[in-house]
Amino acid sequence: MAADPDGAPARSQETARLQRPLVTVTVVQGGESRLRPADCLGTLVAPGTRQPDQFPGYGGFVGWVSPVRVANGDWLVGFSAGYWHASPPTPLRYPPKTIEAYHKMGLPADIVAPTGGRAMIIRSSDQGKTWSKPVTLIDTPDDDRHPAWVALPDGTLLCSLFTYSGAEFGDMVKQPELAHRTVILRSFDQGKTWDKEPIRPSSPFLADETDGPMVLLKDGSILLTISGVMKQGGPARAADLISRDRGATWQLMSTIQANHDLDEANATQLRDGRLVLMARPEGDICWSSDLGRTWTAPVAFGMRMYAPSLYRLRDGTLVCLHGSYAPGHGGLRLIFSTDGGRRWIAPAKDHGFLVDNCYGYGKAMELPDDTLFVVDQGTGGHSTADAKTMSLRCLRVRIRSDHSGIDLLPAPNR
Repeated sequence: MAADPDGAPARSQETARLQRPLVTVTVVQGGESRLRPADCLGTLVAPGTRQPDQFPGYGGFVGWVSPVRVANGDWLVGFSAGYWHASPPTPLRYPPKTIEAYHKMGLPADIVAPTGGRAMIIRSSDQGKTWSKPVTLIDTPDDDRHPAWVALPDGTLLCSLFTYSGAEFGDMVKQPELAHRTVILRSFDQGKTWDKEPIRPSSPFLADETDGPMVLLKDGSILLTISGVMKQGGPARAADLISRDRGATWQLMSTIQANHDLDEANATQLRDGRLVLMARPEGDICWSSDLGRTWTAPVAFGMRMYAPSLYRLRDGTLVCLHGSYAPGHGGLRLIFSTDGGRRWIAPAKDHGFLVDNCYGYGKAMELPDDTLFVVDQGTGGHSTADAKTMSLRCLRVRIRSDHSGIDLLPAPNR
């Protein structure tokens, strides 16, 4: 088990035994944007638009997308490219019954992908008006999924992603090297070149993953949130790690658990220095007042979600961008809080304000004009038809100054 900076063992949420907080939703009327997503969306990658050059295993899938603004002012968008919703290397390691079920869902037959999917980057040097063709960020022997970022004041750019081999739980127990793992890449020239060898943070889990983004903390350290499963099984847990040397090494601060999964966890830092974390599927939220050593007990508040990502804006507003499970109210949605996440503002108790009618995975970055630049993917890429229409899109969102709702705004390349 890792040690805290003071030498004490890293502590789990279970041993912290902190009080369970009360979380509420305040429903506001008239808070949805007057403009629709279709009025605002710009295209980043799509059939006929900045498609990746063909590579072994590329079948049209693009997704798991995140943006960042680097020190020289360029905007980067990272994404995964492959042949399906998941693009592990071939020959596939799934059991025959799993492969049969996936074929029925739309997994292409006879795919040849020696190194699976890869992570790619597009770049804009004019604040998102025009974009470069995709270039490869990394192509490991496994599927390289969900590149996400943090840019440091000294110009260092860090990318987190996870590698996925397609191994099942039992195989990972027998062969831990097959487990999906979070890795960190570093660039010292605005993302043009990267470390040759990815950094693998030490993990408390048999297998782990991260969807990002990482967060630059007030003391200059970097926060990374992962989710994973233990060797003995049980629900997925979350964990937080911190680096104090620009991502070269990582220290486990704690693990967080509930009586259900805490998948796709993400955390950020509030203005008062506390950390706040949310997770899929129940929208569990918890807080830490000691830089992630201990956490309050995770609590759900009636809003089921997937892929939550948290952003603390310059004015202190806490934003959660998420996919929605609410019947009839899916897509990419947004809720926000003015008190650090105890009270959320939303159009309904069970779902957030609509950002885009898409698959529901999206990430954002705050721009100098106080808007959020949001990127997402059109579909989940499960079917053969999806692969022919897969797209990465973008638009902007503004939280109204009176906190009465949101406004969608046209993308810079609209």
